[in-house]
Amino acid sequence: MRSLYFKPKHQSAICTILYCSSILFIFVFNTSNINAQDEVDTLANIEELLSKSKELTQKDIDSSFFYINKAIKFSKLINNDTLVAKGQLQKSSLYIFKKEFSKSDSLLQNNLSKNLTNYIKGQTLHNLGTIQYYKQDFKKALDFYLQAAKILEKTTNNKQLVSTYSNIGAINATLKNYKNAQLYLERALLLSDFNETIKLQILVNLSNIYFSQDLFKKYTETIFRAEEIAKKLNSKNILSTIYTNLAMYFTDQGADYNLAVTYGKKAISLRKELNSKNTLQVTYNNVGHAYLRKKEYNKAIAYLDSAAIGAHGTVKTYIYNNLKESYLGLKEYKTALRYADLKDKIKDSITNEQQKESVAELTEKYESEKKEQRIHILDTQNKLQALTIKQQNYLLSAIFIFILLLVILGYFGFKNYKIQQQLDKILLQQKLRKTQLNPHFLFNALQSIQNFIHQNEKEKSSSYLTSYSKLIRLVLEKSDDDFITVEDDKIALESYLNLQLLNYNNKFAYTISTDNSVDDDFDMIPTLITQPFVENAILHGLKDNNKGIISIKYYKQDSTLYISITDNGNGFKIKKDDSKRLHKSMSTAIIQEQLKNLNRTFKNFKGDIKVNTTPKGTQVILSFTTT
Repeated sequence: MRSLYFKPKHQSAICTILYCSSILFIFVFNTSNINAQDEVDTLANIEELLSKSKELTQKDIDSSFFYINKAIKFSKLINNDTLVAKGQLQKSSLYIFKKEFSKSDSLLQNNLSKNLTNYIKGQTLHNLGTIQYYKQDFKKALDFYLQAAKILEKTTNNKQLVSTYSNIGAINATLKNYKNAQLYLERALLLSDFNETIKLQILVNLSNIYFSQDLFKKYTETIFRAEEIAKKLNSKNILSTIYTNLAMYFTDQGADYNLAVTYGKKAISLRKELNSKNTLQVTYNNVGHAYLRKKEYNKAIAYLDSAAIGAHGTVKTYIYNNLKESYLGLKEYKTALRYADLKDKIKDSITNEQQKESVAELTEKYESEKKEQRIHILDTQNKLQALTIKQQNYLLSAIFIFILLLVILGYFGFKNYKIQQQLDKILLQQKLRKTQLNPHFLFNALQSIQNFIHQNEKEKSSSYLTSYSKLIRLVLEKSDDDFITVEDDKIALESYLNLQLLNYNNKFAYTISTDNSVDDDFDMIPTLITQPFVENAILHGLKDNNKGIISIKYYKQDSTLYISITDNGNGFKIKKDDSKRLHKSMSTAIIQEQLKNLNRTFKNFKGDIKVNTTPKGTQVILSFTTT
């Protein structure tokens, strides 16, 4: 497992960019009265009010509203649509800052209804994109930003265009569209010479995009360029991030573990100086991981112990995993097993917490919608009371139609809800089934490993502990995915079979082979679908057979991937009315349900199971076709 490292996430990067853009083009004013002065003085006063509002945006937002309201009022008095639009842009940004999105949207829509310059229209579309970003509707946000960029490209103002390009890049990065993210961040970089701080931020984000695409030459060129600017600006916070990223790069790529340690220690020093306690654990973990790769286990443990102090959540799982690997390196298997258990417990608690947060979010959304509906009903009742007797006949008809529509919508809404509920139930059951391993099997495997440890058979205990860890890790990490690679499936089967050999005292042998037509790292199959068939072959196919052989083969014909699982057991009888029946321990109904669900969900996927059995053995052939 890769060590945890810190780099500016695209979401936090875009938050910074969006915040800047929401106040970047806000012009504010002074409190001087506009009387019967000449128009030049009036325009100057309005611009001064715009500037004053912009200046106070983060310092005193109430005063900022005061000045911008005056600016809009005076702009309307002289019928200057351009200044009114500027004022509404600034005010919309203040509403965005306060997360009052409906008020901001209203002002921006008013701007779009007017004939404005490209510069102001581009800013307006940019702010509309910002609103959608905060609402987490990335598709709409991206659409507004692209419209804004198309218009701003016709102007000569690079500052706003850089902000828009950066946001487009950041959203694409969040959506993992790294090619598009790279394209727009590179465009932003070319126009960013006017401000080295903005250029530094773009370089750091761009380096992360290169890293995500394994473009390591561009990654190193960009991040070292960012380091030069950060040193020049004495930006210690960004320097600590750059050094953390470099420590991770030199460790995970195996480029230079000594450099990884050097950069990691630099990051620790800076973050101590900045008192960045929230990220210090991550940096300690990076140095510990570098020492782990160097096989200097005691030094690794020293840094990892420091990292564990105050660490929480996912960060702690990475730290415990590295501690487990370090103690394995020292052959202290009991301590290694303890950290493996601690990691699994934290991972389970994180999963439970995420589920609680999801339920809370849905509940909050439901209550909010319910409250809005009540407000809407009360508003409608107030309007009904204000109507005259002559309008009441029309009102009764309208109420009847409204109720009828509500009934119709309610019926279809309830029907849709029931269908969705059934689908959610199926998906949940599928996930639960995937996480299930035979408790008896796991207990026997752990007991056998413990016996080897007690008997001081280090090589055997280390080997089987590794198989156990691999199997559990794959089950926990891949169970939420619909598909896994052939390589991961092979690792899971090999780990499982090694543990079964331990439980059965090597009473059977197995082979796992892959045809040249199969690409282990890219060909995909349904998650953990093969393990139950292998289990069936061991438990029932090779029962009472001391020379059992299980053969597993992956091969492709055209666009169909086949997996053959063969044993030399005694076979079983197949009834005519149940030709596809395996032993009940295979949970065939569950597997068939899993395939049925995948066939329905992914239209270009088709999975099937065939069983051939004779007194000389049984062969199960799984086939998966993609079109």
